[in-house]
Amino acid sequence: MDRLFTLTVNLFKPLSKLVVIIAGYALVILSFMITYDVISRKLFNTSSIGTDEIGGYIVAIMAAFGFTYALFQHAHTRIDILFRLLSKRIRAVLNILALIGIAIYATFMAWRAFDTLLESIQFSSRANTPLRTPQWIPQSIWLFGLVIFAIATLVLLIHSIWLLMKGATQENLELYGPKGVQDEIEDEIIEVESLDKPSTPITRTESTSD
Repeated sequence: MDRLFTLTVNLFKPLSKLVVIIAGYALVILSFMITYDVISRKLFNTSSIGTDEIGGYIVAIMAAFGFTYALFQHAHTRIDILFRLLSKRIRAVLNILALIGIAIYATFMAWRAFDTLLESIQFSSRANTPLRTPQWIPQSIWLFGLVIFAIATLVLLIHSIWLLMKGATQENLELYGPKGVQDEIEDEIIEVESLDKPSTPITRTESTSD
């Protein structure tokens, strides 16, 4: 099970990070396109074709892959006001419940996206825009991101349950618990230090304090 967890992280985490970086640059390009549209509409009463459509594709695809990236970064929202006041075992159980919720959501999203893609292929759907984009193209990329999110979530859920069953409660808390203030500080320090040393890999030092 540890090997499956490691394989999933090593495979999906770099992929999701790469797509998020690409999406970031795409958003920069999109911002220039929007700026051009605003200026051209104001001065020349014209605009480019497809800016809104391309922007929608970028945001949807970025969100799909961003879900997985956020999952590995512990960035999904957790309400943890009383979390650290509970016993370790109860916190581990709550981590599992949180992953169950995310897994249900991720699986449902991937399922519905798959149905949407099948309909687009069946009816040869095209965007109702000047670009007339075949919908299966952006939807395939979107579905791929959601499938990765669903698979990663299910693997992490199984791994978290396995850790609890074998008594590795602390490891469950470190891998699947929400970030604390100290964790956030450590991440910020690592990010700042990485600016001076670009070759230094960014890692998170897990706190073992209760």
